[in-house]
Amino acid sequence: MAEVVLGGVVESVTGHLVSLISQEIRLACGVRAELEKLQTTVSVIGGMLREADKRRVEAEDVKEWLKKLKELFYDADDLLDDFSTEVLRRRRVMVGGKRILNEVSIFFSFSNQLFYAIKMAHRVKEIRGRIDAIWNDRHACFHLEGNSNLMGSLEENQTRSETYSFEPEMYVVGRDKEKKEVMEFLLNPDFEESVSIVPIVGVGGQGKTTLARKVFNDDKVKEYFEMRLIWVCVSTSFSVKDILRKIVRECSPNKEGIANLDMNELRKKLGEWINGKKYLLVLDDVWNDNRSKWLELQGFLMSGAKGSKILVTTRSTRVAETMTRKFYKLSGLPSDESLSLLMQMAMKEEHEWKNQNLEKIAREIVKKCAGIPLAIKTIGRLLVFSGSTEEDWLNFKDNDLSLINQEEDDIMPTLKLSYDFLPSHLKPCFAYCSLFPQDYELEPRELVYLWMAHGFINKSLGSKKTLEEVGYDYFRELLSRSFFQDMQVDLYGDIMSCRMHDLMHDLARFVAGESCITIDSSHAKMFPEGARHVTTNDQNVLNGFERDRRMRSLFLMVEGSIDIAVLDVSCFRSLRALRICGGHIKVISRSIAKLKHLRSLDLSKNDGFRYLPNSISKLCNLESLNLTGCRDLKELPSGITKLVNLRQLRVRGCYNLRDMPRGIGKLTNLQMLDVFVGGEKLNRNAAELNELSKLTGLREKLTIQSLERVESSSISSEVNASFSMEKLADLQCLRLCWRYFRDVSASNDEEVLEKLRPHRYLKGLRIEGYGGARLPSWVSQLHRLVDIEIKQCQGCRQLPPVDQLPSLKRIFLVALRDLEHIELSKGGTMSQSNFFPSLEEIKLYRLPKFKGWD
Repeated sequence: MAEVVLGGVVESVTGHLVSLISQEIRLACGVRAELEKLQTTVSVIGGMLREADKRRVEAEDVKEWLKKLKELFYDADDLLDDFSTEVLRRRRVMVGGKRILNEVSIFFSFSNQLFYAIKMAHRVKEIRGRIDAIWNDRHACFHLEGNSNLMGSLEENQTRSETYSFEPEMYVVGRDKEKKEVMEFLLNPDFEESVSIVPIVGVGGQGKTTLARKVFNDDKVKEYFEMRLIWVCVSTSFSVKDILRKIVRECSPNKEGIANLDMNELRKKLGEWINGKKYLLVLDDVWNDNRSKWLELQGFLMSGAKGSKILVTTRSTRVAETMTRKFYKLSGLPSDESLSLLMQMAMKEEHEWKNQNLEKIAREIVKKCAGIPLAIKTIGRLLVFSGSTEEDWLNFKDNDLSLINQEEDDIMPTLKLSYDFLPSHLKPCFAYCSLFPQDYELEPRELVYLWMAHGFINKSLGSKKTLEEVGYDYFRELLSRSFFQDMQVDLYGDIMSCRMHDLMHDLARFVAGESCITIDSSHAKMFPEGARHVTTNDQNVLNGFERDRRMRSLFLMVEGSIDIAVLDVSCFRSLRALRICGGHIKVISRSIAKLKHLRSLDLSKNDGFRYLPNSISKLCNLESLNLTGCRDLKELPSGITKLVNLRQLRVRGCYNLRDMPRGIGKLTNLQMLDVFVGGEKLNRNAAELNELSKLTGLREKLTIQSLERVESSSISSEVNASFSMEKLADLQCLRLCWRYFRDVSASNDEEVLEKLRPHRYLKGLRIEGYGGARLPSWVSQLHRLVDIEIKQCQGCRQLPPVDQLPSLKRIFLVALRDLEHIELSKGGTMSQSNFFPSLEEIKLYRLPKFKGWD
């Protein structure tokens, strides 16, 4: 599948070229001219590749040509990234003794830089020549001009089997509950609109069409709709005229001449059959997510009598939501029904599989199938021709389904169709997910930063969205197309985690091919030729098998802890993403600075190392640094403030972290900083609170720790007139922490908390260890607040009114030993209807003096 990651790397190359050419720098020795020539070449090839991405490439010579082109584009991407990195480094100039980011009008202007410029021009010219040579070879295997069929047919024109309302199915198990629920909707006349719509949504092979047939052919349904039932298979091509023609053909006893009717004649014929009459129309296998096209079709169908229904089957919630906000989500078969279906397909009687000890293995097989009937049928059919021993059945359990030969209508080709119809920018994002183990809990945030690291995410020209927001759009679209499941959503409606179905994981590995691979300790100590992204459980990979420099991703994922005396991965010079989690790393080598392409570094949950080398400051492309749960980490290097491209810094769970480095306010691209640790007053190397208000791009959640260190005498400098947390308008949740169990008799906590007033759009507020007698009045003015938690605040006797905050769902008050009252809003009473209008959960615990609302 050479084309899978190729689209992503072409976009990365294009982005580098646009950035380099558009910057206000003087490119010496013909560098600009060479870059512009390369840009022209890439633009032409990119257009062809976008066309190839829409087609099913089957010719082996075309695949080989694409593979060669991919390797060249990887080389070009590395070269241009080298150049971009050098530009960024040299834009740091000395001003007043400090290195800052600055515009430079002349680049490569000094004699010691001239050689680099000449070398760069030569390398760009050389890579362009290699690309031109491959491009010119395309005529040896196919011709684009006038004969693009040699690249394969368009995916949208691939022939799909028609479905019919009357097809007999030998093996149908269960779905009685689902049938009853859908029929309740169809037979319910109490709808405002005359014609109502219900989409059934589920992954390919889930049984949507089978369920629709069971409903369509039910006698009660036929009686209710007075036999005016129409079944149309829409499939991948959504032509309003063709769909109307199919409907008219189904309605008309005389089929002659229908193929020649124009739109007016079709509309008239359709009206004769449905105007003022109650009907049921099934639109099976719909892929269209263009609302305008749907509204055009819907306009022809709304003249039926009250009680008419349109039943739609589709794989995508996105498709369903172009029609209506409510839809029926079809889930998998329960375990027992799945087992029954498997044994029917495998032609095994109950006494056979129980006597042969196959039940346990069979249940594990159907668990992997997640109740998807087509997957169960595929395996059951194949089991008929295998042996009946435990070993034979274990082979099916342990193998990827994608590696088993299947017929066109089996599960993997069916799921592959969902991939084929993905927009080209989503294909590399989905394939990349194959690097994670099956059933792994994926965090959308981490996926987005990994996709960004490889240039998979691109903003449209003029878009005001951040790259993260565009990435979340990518994720949500994959989710809407059923590529992810088991969402975990927080109180604010944000998706915190999800999983990839085992079958989808098999599909991801299949489409990724050798680009994304998993190596375990049993493999030979070498990488496949095309491997660029590698997951391994073998620590020896860190020694650099064959000193391999091609890899762009390296994930070391093991069960249990690993011991690494010195982490040195400098041999993998092309890395964009490095992920080593859950180990014990004693020292991180200074040579990490050699990974100049690195964008994403995840060392979370590693004990042992206390410091990061200051050489990390040379990773000027770094966008994401995840140090979550590194419990022994004491401080961040001062050089981290030079990482001007850093967008995510996570240090939650670094319990020994003393403070944040002075100058952190320079990292104005930061979108995510989960913890800010206030420094000791006398530590001149620690950041002050003032720096926080410079990080106006911060989103999601922020914890400010060690607020007791902000002394009364230093408030004017620590929290000066320019400081305002209200500047952090996109922050969702703020957690403010003072040290527990301290003498608060002379604390300045009230003064500090007053100055920490957040933006009025804040959704979550947590206050811990606060020593003031009351909370500030601004708490009552957070009208979008969803969640408030006050904990271990000794001395706090009264809370401001929050009873009329319209969005407040959750209140936790814990260990407030002196709390006596919670104020009511002015004129408010507990009996009023607006008393906590949205409250869902309240927890009052260890409040020995609490008397109630007052």
